[in-house]
Formats: sequence, C-alpha cells, structure tokens
Amino acid sequence: MPRPAEDSAVREVSGIVRWYLANAYNQIEGPTCRPFFSDPSRVGEFAVRVEDLQARDEAAHFRLLVLLALYQSRRDVDVMTIQRTMAVRSVTALTSPHRLRTLIARSPCSALHEAGTFDERCDVYRDFARDTATCRHRPRTPCHVKAATLAIGRMGDMGKLPTSAFLHLRGAGLVKWFADASAANCLPTERADLLVARLSSIFRIGRKLATMYVSALTVPELAKAPWHPDLDGSRLVVVDANVARVISHLRRDRARPNYEAMVSWLISVAERIDLAHLQTGLPRNSPRFVQQALYVFGSRSNRAAREDTCSITRCAACPSPTCPFQINKPEKPDTKSVLPFRGAAKAE
Repeated sequence: MPRPAEDSAVREVSGIVRWYLANAYNQIEGPTCRPFFSDPSRVGEFAVRVEDLQARDEAAHFRLLVLLALYQSRRDVDVMTIQRTMAVRSVTALTSPHRLRTLIARSPCSALHEAGTFDERCDVYRDFARDTATCRHRPRTPCHVKAATLAIGRMGDMGKLPTSAFLHLRGAGLVKWFADASAANCLPTERADLLVARLSSIFRIGRKLATMYVSALTVPELAKAPWHPDLDGSRLVVVDANVARVISHLRRDRARPNYEAMVSWLISVAERIDLAHLQTGLPRNSPRFVQQALYVFGSRSNRAAREDTCSITRCAACPSPTCPFQINKPEKPDTKSVLPFRGAAKAE
C-alpha cells in the first residue's frame, strides 16, 4: 500500500506534468513539433532529417548518435552553440560513416585496427597550454581523432567517440543493431533495454547516453518514433542533475540516492500517473514522458533561453517548490552529467 509520502510525490509530479502539458508539450517540443536535432538554427550542420530517420537511413542514425552524445557535462545551450558554429568539414569528419572509414584507412596509427584496441590504446588528450590536441602513442602524427578533439573543444578524449562508434558498428551499423533488437523474442520494452546495453559498449556512450538515443527513436508520445512499436522506450528513464534535484526533494532524502535508486523511484511514481486522463491521445503510462516533464520544468537555463514567463515574473500557482525560478533558489546555472532527449525546441 502506498505511503502518504509517496501519495504526496505522485500529486506533485502530476502537477509538474500538467505544467508541462500546458506550457511546453506540442508547443516547443513533442510529436507535432520539429525535433531540436533536426533544426539547423539550433544544431547547425549536425541537423538530422526526420524523414531520413524514418527511412532507416544508416548515415542519419549515426549522425544522430554523435549529435546527442556531445550533450555531456555542459548545458544544452552551450553545446548547441558549439554545434552551430562548427564548420561543415569538421561536422562531416565527426558524423559521416563514409568519411570516418576513409580517415581510418589513411591513418598509420596501429590503435585504429579494431574497436577494443582503439578504446584501450588511443590516449588523445587536450594540451591546453599549447592550444592543441596530442597523444603519447604518436604525438607528432596528424590524426583525425586529434582534429575531432579540437573541433569539439570539450573534454580531452571526447574526440574519440565518433571513431569508437564507427569501429564498434563496422560490419553491421546502427540500423542493423536496431533490427537485431526488434527481432528479439521478448517484450518491446525489453528490446529497448537490450539495445541500450549494446550501445553502452561504445566509448563515452554509457547507459545514460544510450538511453537518451534509443528513447529519441522509440517514444511516440515525445516525437516521431521510427522504431516503435517494435521497440518501446517509454520505460527508459534518464536522470540528469535537474531531474535528480526534483527526485531528491520528493523523496525527502538527506543523502542523494544512487542513480539506479532514482530511476526505480521515478518509474514507480510515473506508473501511478494516468497520462491518458490528463490529455487525450497520450498513453496511460510513460515514465519517459514524466521524466521529460520533470526535466523541462527543472531546467533553468533552457527556460530562460526561451524567455519563459517565470524567468521574468514569478507565477501565481507554481506546481512545485523545485521550480528553478523560486525566489529562494540560487541563481546558479544548471550543471549536469548528461542530458536527456528534449523532443523539439531543445528543452535545455
């Protein structure tokens, strides 16, 4: 039997979902909106056409993986600035399987022979003092991985991610991985979990980013979902700093729970919220949808960037004291370890 604290949490989360439906859903993001990752005004040359994803085009799937994987440890608005300003040639070197195949074939580096060797032996890093990228294996050899690290302008080894993804996928591809998961003899939600586990093997992807990627293509209540219903990502939940802050408040935790505990707690609460009752056309339950509502509600930088009215004047009926614009909240910008899929107008 649910405890009073759990009932209170369900009511507060339901209020945040209602806020999301009234202020964001199918207005700045959602299945009737253009996904942020398809909008050149937001992500520049990284933009991926929805039509290509629906056609299950391999290059489009790979580009989307790299695009989303860059949303680590920085605010979305900052990552989008990097993506918008990156030159076409640099974007192609990061996101085109054909171009990566050519660059790898031309490289004299022995670390590029296969995925496991590359992930283990490639030690490219940023040399901030000299404003360059180098490595210990072949420090003087020009390298597309070093060039990628400089182009991204982030953490020292971020430039490894596209090459690692290509090497892990070589001989198959993302569309084949999706098809393999779709053919598994289990429930569609379990198939989505299988694909997340497989994608997590790629360098710097991990479970959070893999979840973000798979849910982008398998949750029709959030966006056009070319791999649904074969794969159902409605139970794939990503907990970033914004969502974790809301969860910690609702759980009344003195100490922040671990990641798995937060995911399990959010799913259990979301399963008690009847979304179909809140808005016609929604499924009865979708933890991923509820997580998205918490994320959009809790992200100060995204809401401020789109000139949310609450960033100007405090609203009269805030659904939760976790609102980032509450008077008693600090003015610090959002920080997060990974950002979940935003739907359309980039919720962050």
